[in-house]
Amino acid sequence: MSKFAPAIVKTEHLHTMSNLSNTTSDIHIEHPEYWTLLLELCPGRLRYMFYDVDQDNSLIAGDIALDLSAGSYLKALENAVYDNPVLLDDYKQVRVIVDSMQFVVLPPAYDDETCALDALDAAFPNREGDLVFCRLPRCQVGIACDTPQGVTGFLQRTFNMPPVVHHLYPLCEHYRRQDDNREVACVHLNLNDGCADMLITRNKQLVMANSYPLKAADDAVYYALHAWKTFGLDQQRDELLIAGDRDLTSAATATLRKYVSYVMPPIFPAQALKIGQDAMKAPLKLILLALCE
Repeated sequence: MSKFAPAIVKTEHLHTMSNLSNTTSDIHIEHPEYWTLLLELCPGRLRYMFYDVDQDNSLIAGDIALDLSAGSYLKALENAVYDNPVLLDDYKQVRVIVDSMQFVVLPPAYDDETCALDALDAAFPNREGDLVFCRLPRCQVGIACDTPQGVTGFLQRTFNMPPVVHHLYPLCEHYRRQDDNREVACVHLNLNDGCADMLITRNKQLVMANSYPLKAADDAVYYALHAWKTFGLDQQRDELLIAGDRDLTSAATATLRKYVSYVMPPIFPAQALKIGQDAMKAPLKLILLALCE
């Protein structure tokens, strides 16, 4: 058995990741035991990414719409997974991101599941879902979040206890590492899926992380400038890096540059291009999660 046995994938699927597929029927991975599967559970879709870390340009990514008329998010997720059996192969590892707007970021002193549950219940007393708790070792914080009822149990049974992290995890861990060599404070913005994810690093530390509902570019501008003022950032010296949806980032950038001198897209990590030449078209959070191994 060759360690570098390739996946068998139709060419049109692999090279059109800008138009994410809603089916996995054209994907066959011959030796999944060498591959990693990453999943992102979004409100209306399931994103997936396959790659073999030892095989250059192995990236396969796609997008499965969830049929929320199934009665519950759990049922829609179950249907999506079972209707795409390539997701159920025996992979080297499976890792999962859950998108959730009900979450709290916890300092190290409260970095355990009991404190996480108490904090989440206090912040969202009417929540009805499951607890997901993840530690961010580089940022030295924890994140507790709520996921739809039954989802964590389904993931544990189906994918053999995979690590499950909040959607801010890959952004925070990756950008915090990048900022090791940065001498100024930096606001990182990611605009996608009706959400503005924002984190601020300063003096090689994460000083804030949050996600906000996003309907228009002006929403992102407001959140960024409010945080800029709240944390006393310097309009001439400090930096703002903005990524995500092209139209939203373009519009937001034009306005932000009226108030902040340095507003730029982040540098795409070169190591991601080893995973796949089309990595820039793949879901950013999944790409960054792959780099957090």
